[in-house]
Amino acid sequence: MVGIYKKIIGIVAEYNPFHNGHLFHLGKARENKDDAIVVVLSSYFTQRGEPAIMSKWDRAESALRAGANLVLELPAFFSCHNAGVFAAGAVDILAAAGVVDSLSFGMEQPEFDTAPILDILVHEPSHFKDNLKKKLNSGFSYVKARAAALEEIHGGWGTFVSLPNNTLALSYMERIAKKGYCLSCRPVQRKGAGFHDTTLGDALPSAAAVRKALAEGNREKAQKALPSSTVGILSRCIRDGKVVLSGEMLWRLTRFLILRTPPEELARSSEMTEGMENRMKKYAALSTSWPGFVSQCITARYPRGRIQRQLIHFLLGIGHQENRKLQRSGPQYIRVLGADVVGMEILRKMRSAACLPVMGKAPAGLKGEGLLLAGIEQTACTVWEELTSVFSPGEEKKRHPLMGECFPEGENVP
Repeated sequence: MVGIYKKIIGIVAEYNPFHNGHLFHLGKARENKDDAIVVVLSSYFTQRGEPAIMSKWDRAESALRAGANLVLELPAFFSCHNAGVFAAGAVDILAAAGVVDSLSFGMEQPEFDTAPILDILVHEPSHFKDNLKKKLNSGFSYVKARAAALEEIHGGWGTFVSLPNNTLALSYMERIAKKGYCLSCRPVQRKGAGFHDTTLGDALPSAAAVRKALAEGNREKAQKALPSSTVGILSRCIRDGKVVLSGEMLWRLTRFLILRTPPEELARSSEMTEGMENRMKKYAALSTSWPGFVSQCITARYPRGRIQRQLIHFLLGIGHQENRKLQRSGPQYIRVLGADVVGMEILRKMRSAACLPVMGKAPAGLKGEGLLLAGIEQTACTVWEELTSVFSPGEEKKRHPLMGECFPEGENVP
């Protein structure tokens, strides 16, 4: 335990952008004023295979100004991957920090008894594995195949695991159980609009709704869903052109690279299987927008999220070999994005308690998988910079963690 703080709570987040629903979660996660919060924050590309609207640095500042104490990076390789890899990378970082007691996350149904489902997912009994394989061979995506296989074991399980926040929650719990980490789980009831709801009518709308409003130019409407500190940071980023609110540049870059890349080379890109490279080349030549192109590529086995992640992996130069290698090795370092005065104290403890190197600047002197992971992160930054409205190269080397500032306590509490 660090200093006088009773508990150090971990949160995994994208904060794309940080909105009032996230603020609610922070308040629920911190059960008393003596608790501290460590956030593992997604890099430049998100789990759905989309560019973040603001840089990881600006989103980290949003978290700190809303009450988080320490923000750590979830490298792009993990942040832009399926739920299992995303969760494994984030949980591994929190466990490796050596100071975190618990993990807090939102769920649609936090009261649901997950123990029997986790037992099946962790131990994978033969009847479950065989049924899962049959569903996959029938053309289901992995998510739908798993839900169908669990539904046949117990009615209602399939519906439960199909909800997005429940899915991520199970992935966190599964990783903790498989690795034997000493992290307790503290689910919080998700409030407000659904994960994929793009309407702003709810008191706590989704991040997707906020992003849609911003992309459509409804800035004033979007800002009503954000804490005042996030509004200030977002306004600064928009003023400086350091935002990605449109998919136009992403589409043009992706289309050009797909069309110029030979099919056999495209096929070597991460998770590109079953001739998907030919489908992408065909529709890249015919489509006029990113959403239109992705929609043409979707199949029963390849849902939108997977297609978009494949495209980002292609842009980042992640091949099959690199994908398998980094999934096996996991995170190789802990990079700090920002800390307040409490976070600085936690960091001092981590210097001796952490089982991975703790870094503030861009990782240097790494070898093997660490060098590969850092290289992908640098590429992610470079690609993201190309997508911003004002091109400003070299951000990864220019920016430094926001350290030691004392943020006004509770400035955003509604």
